Amino acid sequence: PTVANLERITINFTITNLPYTSDLENPDSAKYRATQRVMNTLLDRLMKESSIGPNFQRCMTTAFRYG
Repeated sequence: PTVANLERITINFTITNLPYTSDLENPDSAKYRATQRVMNTLLDRLMKESSIGPNFQRCMTTAFRYG
């Protein structure tokens, strides 16, 4: 079988209605895991409906952090 060449891209954005708390620094916290699950689901949906949809594999939240 042919192995596809995968490319990882990084997307940064601001969620204006999600106040940052220290729980979002800890990948083991319930708030981090719940927020990660929701974000991955929503971004997966969005990306699958975009022009790269046929080639899109999955979203993976790596960190929460906003200035």
